[in-house]
Amino acid sequence: MKFKHFFWDFDGTLFDTYGRIARAAQKSLRDHGVDVTMEELMPAVKVSIPHAWKTFAPQFERKELSSTYHQYAEEEGYDTMQPYPGAIRMLEAVVENGGCNYLYTLRGKSALEALDYYGLKGLFRDCVTSLDGFPGKPAPDALNHLVEKFSLDTKECIMMGDRDIDLNAGFNAGMSAALFDPEGWYTDFPIDRRYNTFFDMTADLVWEKCEKNLQVRDLFDMQERLQKQFESKWGGITPKRGREQTLWMVGEIGEVIDIIKKNSAEKIMTRPELKRLLAEELADVSMYLYDVLLCYGITPEEFAEVYLEKHLHNMGRDYHREHVEKYGK
Repeated sequence: MKFKHFFWDFDGTLFDTYGRIARAAQKSLRDHGVDVTMEELMPAVKVSIPHAWKTFAPQFERKELSSTYHQYAEEEGYDTMQPYPGAIRMLEAVVENGGCNYLYTLRGKSALEALDYYGLKGLFRDCVTSLDGFPGKPAPDALNHLVEKFSLDTKECIMMGDRDIDLNAGFNAGMSAALFDPEGWYTDFPIDRRYNTFFDMTADLVWEKCEKNLQVRDLFDMQERLQKQFESKWGGITPKRGREQTLWMVGEIGEVIDIIKKNSAEKIMTRPELKRLLAEELADVSMYLYDVLLCYGITPEEFAEVYLEKHLHNMGRDYHREHVEKYGK
């Protein structure tokens, strides 16, 4: 793992919330007679809400606009405040490999409530919100407080954010920083660590020197990413392609059969290159399996639930009795 201490921004980094933020800002502006499209508003909101007020409604007091904005923002439930795909797995991977997560957000108590709602509070060592009264980003005061509180080495710390103020807060605190930019808002920002997906982030920052303990969701994410990358050539993930991918999976099973048929078990177990080849062919089978699941819209949660139910059922089965009842001997 490249770092031990991960400091996380909330909006636009861990949680996909800019849609609801922009909608609330749009409603507040309309209440004040300012009509702005979402396409016009989003770049300004991405900078900050005060920046949006200054850009589209400089004639109004900021407090007046913010008052109605907060009312609209709270009207939407957790359906529009969800962790990005792979974010929870990243947080878990940090903890699993001996690291610590910290939250540093300009949002108030709603950030802590969201962590509670999604059962994520236990994955964080500490949290700093607007309620703690530190100067806003990119001031490093809040990060400096956490570093001093836990006697951290800033060389082992990294600030994770989706905006320049997040990254500069990390740099100003003497730590590293990484940009999460799935929609390409900050393509010109000079930074080495830049990620479009949480899988890429986890693979680079956590798994680099650790055992790659893939989970069901990781395998789904990897295949979905591969299919999207070659969508124009392969046709994308659709139910119609489910049959095709199933047939390809059966073909790969044939490759596995061919290896086992031509080589004894002892030969496979004593020749590392042969064992590796078998593993590669089995990996191909698995990849097509996850393609099929994606094609038919089966989610990681649904697959994991069914798999666990089947496992528990099989663990309690009396196979001998079932065989006798079915075949009479």
